[in-house]
Amino acid sequence: MNHSQAPSGPDSPPLISTNQDEGNALVTVERGDGSRINIFIDPNCPDYNNNFLRLEGLQTSLLHSLSHHDTDLKSVKGQERALLVQLAEEIAKLSAHGSQLKAEYSALRQGQSSISQEISMLQNEQARLVQVFQRREDGSVNFYRDWAAYQQGFGKITGEHWLGLDRIHALTIQANYELRIDLEDFENSTSFAQYGSFGVGLFSVDPDEDGYPLSIADYSGTAGDSLLKHNGMKFTTKDKDNDHSENNCASFYHGAWWYRNCHMSNLNGQYLRGQHSSYADGIEWYSWTGLQYSLKFTEMKIKPTCEQNE
Repeated sequence: MNHSQAPSGPDSPPLISTNQDEGNALVTVERGDGSRINIFIDPNCPDYNNNFLRLEGLQTSLLHSLSHHDTDLKSVKGQERALLVQLAEEIAKLSAHGSQLKAEYSALRQGQSSISQEISMLQNEQARLVQVFQRREDGSVNFYRDWAAYQQGFGKITGEHWLGLDRIHALTIQANYELRIDLEDFENSTSFAQYGSFGVGLFSVDPDEDGYPLSIADYSGTAGDSLLKHNGMKFTTKDKDNDHSENNCASFYHGAWWYRNCHMSNLNGQYLRGQHSSYADGIEWYSWTGLQYSLKFTEMKIKPTCEQNE
């Protein structure tokens, strides 16, 4: 019997044995895992003696090829398993990272919600603290009114209005207030004047009797100052003259204001819609648009400063 030997083991190539003395010319293939394959060769095959060795070599080559193919398949399967293991590990990492990102996103959303609530609270607080006491925007409300009207207030808070001297006084004696005046012309240009100190009737025992005198200081802004000249002046309406002029400035310039002799500003004047030929009787802010240009929009608003009245 001839033997084609190879190292034994589960991954070893098959062991082939032949027995030419047998009539059936048995070929036995023993695999590395111990299993066997028996091959019977036809004894009447031509040129048996000469061709058998060639057949044996062919069988051996074939089985070696099969063995190598099995090994390659095992190698490929091993690589696939390794790739699957690596892929599973990466998926696990991505899943963990995704969970972390989800948690961070949830925390971020909660943080954003908290910030939004805080901003809303601050805006509400700011809205509560900032008090608009005069607005002109479309000429829908008549501002050429008497003392009682200016004392009590008129108009709607959402539109053109005057809050009322009594309320302005009651607010400004409770704390230190600053004033901001926003202005807009009919070309949509905007400007503002800000005053670090503002009050009405601050030192009055009877503000009505005293005429609600104006206290104003510390200008800043882009519109220029057209109010400091009125500091210390009492309020004048068409039916109550408290100014220093020979004439009633409110009657003469169709408004109501803390006139001196007479004014550098007249924000309660007539709504004359821009340039006008009459003199100083519109909604005027001298340092920005002169005394013959009536503004489109004005808003006077106050808020407490950090330093409170003792």
